[in-house]
Amino acid sequence: MKSQWISRLALILLVFTLPGCRTVEEPAPPAVVESPEQTPDPESITEPDPLDIDWPGTVWIIPDSPEQTQKQFPGYKGFFLGRDNRLLLINQDSAAGNLWSMEGNRITLSLLEGTTELPMKGTFVVFPGRESSSGTETGEVHSIRLVPEADLSAEGITFERAEVNVDLVENHWIPQRLDGGEKVIWPVNREIHLMLLPDISGMGVLGFGGENRFHGSVQLGEESFVLGPLATTRRYGPASDFENLYVQRISESSRFVQVGDDLYLYSDTSPVATFRVQLFD
Repeated sequence: MKSQWISRLALILLVFTLPGCRTVEEPAPPAVVESPEQTPDPESITEPDPLDIDWPGTVWIIPDSPEQTQKQFPGYKGFFLGRDNRLLLINQDSAAGNLWSMEGNRITLSLLEGTTELPMKGTFVVFPGRESSSGTETGEVHSIRLVPEADLSAEGITFERAEVNVDLVENHWIPQRLDGGEKVIWPVNREIHLMLLPDISGMGVLGFGGENRFHGSVQLGEESFVLGPLATTRRYGPASDFENLYVQRISESSRFVQVGDDLYLYSDTSPVATFRVQLFD
């Protein structure tokens, strides 16, 4: 009898104990839903007013990245807006520019041939770029940002307005690049150069191609650079392949652009020769 009572008591205790031994499941944390990055709605972007810039005759460049380990001449790329609406590319020798036009806050650029590293083809909205303090005070625009018309939410490319540091006339210009120059051997320890000097007939040109001196006349305008026949004076010997190419390229030139300390010669809109000034104390 006593054993039955003990069994019943144990059963009662077991009934009351079991609920406390149940495993309580912790609630699952709420799911984290990542919202997609918000991209500006092109329709919500306020377009800029047309910038107060006299566009013809201006040069716009983008310097090479400061992180670039091997610095290459000239250290920038860009474009020149000719007064006759011709587009001249600067340090983008794989292509030739064609035309440019400006309407309101939009600039349209076209290429004659080739491709470029920078987007130089199509219609772009012109936004003001990073302005220096001097530019802000004077009201002059020193940088612009070109954004493709088809995607106003794009970052675009910021160009700086380039200036001219030296006179074209009465300075030594040292050739740095020639169209086809990679196929010839350049002179070593020879001061190849080009100079423009006033003379009694107008403007003269003289230079040295590594073997011989040459001289002649040049018709120089705001953007035009046209050589007359060149006479050669032998100094060291027969003309080298480099000298022949050098004289040929400058004789083909019809236009020029100056950027900083550099001079660019073009045949129409195709680049033919690039120089950097050498200043003497």
